[in-house]
Amino acid sequence: MKLNISKYVWPFILILVITSISLPALAQNTLVLNGGITVLNGGTAGTPVYLVVNEANTSGITRLAGGGHIHSENQYNFVRWVSGASTGSYVFPFGVGGNAADYIPFTFNKTAGNSDIDMSTWQTDQQNNLHPAATNVGPVTSMTGVTDSVLYAIDRFWDIQATATADLTFSYLGIENTTASPTDTVMAQHWNGAAWDPQVGIGNPGVTAGVGTAGPYLAQNTFSPWVLTIKAPCPTALFSYPSDYCDNDSSIQSIIFSGDTGGVFSATPAGLALDTLTGDIIPALSTPGTYTVTYTLDSTLNCPIFTTDTTVTIHTTSATPQSASICQGDSIFLGGAFQTASGVYVDSLLNANNCDSIVTTTLTVNPVLTTQVSDSICQGDSILLGGAFQTTAGIYNDTLTSSLGCDSILETTLTINALPTILATVDNDSICPGVVANLDASGGAAYSWDNGLGAGQTHPVTPGATTTYTVIGTDSNGCTGTDSVTIFVNPGTVADAGVSQEFCEDELTTLNLVGNTPAVAGETGIWTTTSSAVIANPTNPTTTASGFTVGSYTFVWTISSATCPPNSDAITIDVISCEPSVIIIPNVFTPNGDGQNDVFTVSGVNLAEVNCNIYNRWGQHLYSWDNVNGAWDGRTTAGAEVPDGTYFFIIEAVGTDGTEYFKKGTVSLIR
Repeated sequence: MKLNISKYVWPFILILVITSISLPALAQNTLVLNGGITVLNGGTAGTPVYLVVNEANTSGITRLAGGGHIHSENQYNFVRWVSGASTGSYVFPFGVGGNAADYIPFTFNKTAGNSDIDMSTWQTDQQNNLHPAATNVGPVTSMTGVTDSVLYAIDRFWDIQATATADLTFSYLGIENTTASPTDTVMAQHWNGAAWDPQVGIGNPGVTAGVGTAGPYLAQNTFSPWVLTIKAPCPTALFSYPSDYCDNDSSIQSIIFSGDTGGVFSATPAGLALDTLTGDIIPALSTPGTYTVTYTLDSTLNCPIFTTDTTVTIHTTSATPQSASICQGDSIFLGGAFQTASGVYVDSLLNANNCDSIVTTTLTVNPVLTTQVSDSICQGDSILLGGAFQTTAGIYNDTLTSSLGCDSILETTLTINALPTILATVDNDSICPGVVANLDASGGAAYSWDNGLGAGQTHPVTPGATTTYTVIGTDSNGCTGTDSVTIFVNPGTVADAGVSQEFCEDELTTLNLVGNTPAVAGETGIWTTTSSAVIANPTNPTTTASGFTVGSYTFVWTISSATCPPNSDAITIDVISCEPSVIIIPNVFTPNGDGQNDVFTVSGVNLAEVNCNIYNRWGQHLYSWDNVNGAWDGRTTAGAEVPDGTYFFIIEAVGTDGTEYFKKGTVSLIR
């Protein structure tokens, strides 16, 4: 190990331990402290003192459990750590004198740079009266503003010389914190050669005893003298105006002020007669309105610009015209007396802002109105008139409030309308089952029937049993009357042929016909059909039919009697082919009129629906059809022939078996 000390003394025991003895594994050139105090002394600006640690590893100075520190206490008593391009946390074990408790390490956590680290630290008293030859940095000797040595600066400085980027962590003795607020937040400041830079770091709480720590202050890259300072309070102020003012007040009005002076006043909008140094205003020289008055203190090294504001209103004293109205027979106090007639009246008042105001009132006297109306009700109804529900004809008065707020007499002549006489009739009140009867109403202007018939004067009905029908008739006055009529239905059976059905061709050979049996004595029934099917026993309600091929068949069941006309019911039997559907699309056709392949069409088996659209090669729509027998003859929808060529089709089809087809392709047209 090489220990290079230009000058050194040992007022206490100095223990230097080299790496060759039995110790934990250390770097090669390591300064080991284990209870010893290393004192550097005698450094000056012309002849600095250096304790050189020729080991780039961060363990180049190792402090064991026995403690110990390096006493610098002079700007020119340096510890030089030859770190080169290495990075890491380099801890300088500074301390003061021979007191082991006065250990104030400094941490230089290098993150970038190829440089050695020269480091010294020294203490002053509260007024920064330095030890002899301790520093030649004038601002360290005489500090003002946020670095004021009495109010803000802690009485210790550090000189750091390196070309690197590092995070800095400082330590100091609590007895050195002689600031006005020793427990406030401690931040760091750097002397840039011309001025103290702004404070950095989020800060750490200060201490009044023991050892304080401040940092880390991240990513610093300028290293000349540093100092720790308490975060100084920024300037503030508070002001207001005692009241608002009238625009005829010619006196100077001052503000109520507290806080830091030296700022300037301004007002927005323009129009306020304002002294920018004192904040005083002269209302009579100002334009009436509300103003925002702002007080501004310039920014400082560590504080932003400060502004605070208040508002003041200059009220007008000009005359105010207004309108008023009263009802006939009322009065209002204007012009110093109670007035009952329309006219113009003048009053000198204090307005809501306690400023003089001449109020000119134009008074209008509104009359009491009487309105005559007519109304009517139906006999048996009532209406609220004259404060009660009325049921008889007469004249009734109600006192209301008009749109002008005055009494309005509503005189109503009430008429009682008689109820209409409604008559319900039927052209045949005794019918057989299934026979239509026609209802009719008279005596009103509009009608409403029960039994689900609804509105209308006449209705055809076919009741299945004896039924009473009631109608409500309304006349032109909105009055209603009612009447009823009964239709008697003679005994008889209404024919019921059963349910229509659909069969596949190969599923149906014999069909069971199931009609209802006549329920009244003397009634007979018979099955009939217009198709080729054969009915086995036509007079039997439940019989069979045969002889089916693909097609549609109608069977009618008719019940007859001696007293009522025959009535019938029919069912439809559809026989369809259930073979799978097939679609066939040609790829060429020749519309030349020779009767051979003249149209483009979709063929196949068991197709139920076909929809086709034809397009040319530019996507223009030419033709379409929407049925199974449709075809294209080579012409547009307008009838114009298209030239030979290739055309595009989109086909959508559905088979009788439910299969859906979607086809796109081309077809060639050749004439």
